[in-house]
Amino acid sequence: MTEKMHAERLSVSFFQALVLLAIGRFDECTAHDIVVVMRKDKAQITRLINELIALEMVTRTKSEKDRRQSLLHLTAAGQQYFQRLTDIRTQLNADMTQSLTAEQQRIMQEALTIMRDNLSPR
Repeated sequence: MTEKMHAERLSVSFFQALVLLAIGRFDECTAHDIVVVMRKDKAQITRLINELIALEMVTRTKSEKDRRQSLLHLTAAGQQYFQRLTDIRTQLNADMTQSLTAEQQRIMQEALTIMRDNLSPR
């Protein structure tokens, strides 16, 4: 993915791209939502979010429902990057799985999920 990002002249790091993709999946989310989805350390995610805010790709606003929470949203520039990153991921997935049958892809997804879950704290 990093090679494709460089080829597309996307000026974010790999981990910034992952956070941007995670935020883009939600209408609105919190840093905690991203920590849960990405299974990464809160301090690391907070640093990446702050970097994306500095790059004007993400905004942070107070929740109307709970003023203690800050909601994350993509800016117009962040939305453009999100779309480009999504296109890159879609193409990479197609390239990687082009010679696999639907059944082989299903089995692979099941195995990868089990492997990921094996690394998760219990």
